[in-house]
Amino acid sequence: MIKFLRKIRQSLLAENRFAKYLLYAFGEIVLVVIGILIALSINNWNEDLKNEEKELKYLSNLNLEIISDSLSLERSWFRNRQRKIECLEMAKNYVMGNYFLKDTVLFINNVGFGGVNSRASFTGSSRTYNELVSTGNLSLISNDALRDLIVAYYRNKDFVEEYSRNIRSEYATYVNSVRVYNSQYPDSINTVEIPRILKKLKTDEFHSLINQELTYAYSIERVLMRTKQGATSLHKEIAQYLENKLGKPH
Repeated sequence: MIKFLRKIRQSLLAENRFAKYLLYAFGEIVLVVIGILIALSINNWNEDLKNEEKELKYLSNLNLEIISDSLSLERSWFRNRQRKIECLEMAKNYVMGNYFLKDTVLFINNVGFGGVNSRASFTGSSRTYNELVSTGNLSLISNDALRDLIVAYYRNKDFVEEYSRNIRSEYATYVNSVRVYNSQYPDSINTVEIPRILKKLKTDEFHSLINQELTYAYSIERVLMRTKQGATSLHKEIAQYLENKLGKPH
């Protein structure tokens, strides 16, 4: 094609048809520009397809992690929360002289359960979101409203981590220092140590720790409930977006 066009150009020059040569040369330039524009359009189209594939992959991974967050909260905090508070109240009643010991070993183990999730992290995994931020790929989420929801969700996770760190007590540490843990017999307690353990559990220091842990339990409950609701809402939004994009449920 190029050789053919070159022959036409040379023929026009040989015949001294300069005006037609200029017109022809201009036409060549236009064709070249059109070719470049078409190539750029194809390249941009391919790039858009690649970006869309990345977007959908990121969103699918985010959705899996958000579901995992919600399930993790359900299996840890929400499953144990009520018993934890009951055990803390039991310990408090004992310190205040309002609890009659029937099964001492069971009581001490219940006091230990009051410290469950005391030092836990509730933020789950943020691997995909951290990758989006660190690589600058957050802009691949083309839907502004959905992107804002994702950012808000992960900012809340950071808040929960900081909040729980600030309000948690040393209850679990104290109980562990009093009650020796045996991995082979986690529910057993050396009977020789029981009088010493009970003495340590009936102090003003322990009473203060119980109150702190109860405050922690009630305060973090509200925060974690909002987190769980946020996870459920965001999961639905992402699933709907993916369904609209791909035409099948996620």
